[in-house]
Amino acid sequence: MRILVIEDDRSISFVLKRFFSGQGHEVICCFSLAEAYQHNPNRQDFIIIDLNLPDGDGFEYLAYVRSSETRIPLLIITVRDQENDIIRGLDMGADDYLTKPFSLLVLKARMDAILRRAGFDGNEKRIKCGKLELDKATKTAFLGNKVLDLSAREYELLELFMENQGLILPRNRILDLLWGWERGDVYDNTLTVTVKRLRDKIAPCRDYIQTIRGIGYRMTGGDEQ
Repeated sequence: MRILVIEDDRSISFVLKRFFSGQGHEVICCFSLAEAYQHNPNRQDFIIIDLNLPDGDGFEYLAYVRSSETRIPLLIITVRDQENDIIRGLDMGADDYLTKPFSLLVLKARMDAILRRAGFDGNEKRIKCGKLELDKATKTAFLGNKVLDLSAREYELLELFMENQGLILPRNRILDLLWGWERGDVYDNTLTVTVKRLRDKIAPCRDYIQTIRGIGYRMTGGDEQ
């Protein structure tokens, strides 16, 4: 999926690009309306736009997009939380309105909901992270062109990490998600052992999985090493 991000805050743009690129999407970042107008909105699958831009108002771009007959999914992210701005954005045709600060997971959930309403399956079958790739349809993991021999639990852990690239996942949260109702019979050391086995099997990408001392783990594509 091709995502156009129009956001002048470069730190936010960087995080959004890293997050969605890690899930296999193509992300184009624009830092002004002038840059945004250089990209044909009809060639995008999804547009994320801030309202406060250095050379104009995001509502201007929203009006431009909605003036065409093509219905591109569009979501507003902004610090402007006034009721009149929210109503205006939705009345002008935005599919959703999210105020800052926001969670990446909430943003993704909102986008998935918009795509489902539009009849588009936003859940990609393949996820990439550096040299690693997952095929969710067949539950197969690859390192380059090599198929990795993972246990069911190791695959589930790798999928969880790759779906949340750049985010810190607390240990208790991982245990709850992977072991569920078995959680009461699983010791904290079980996760440590599983992570070690997974790191061994994805070498030389073992450093993609970072230990956040006292909290949990975070996966990167190797660009922060």
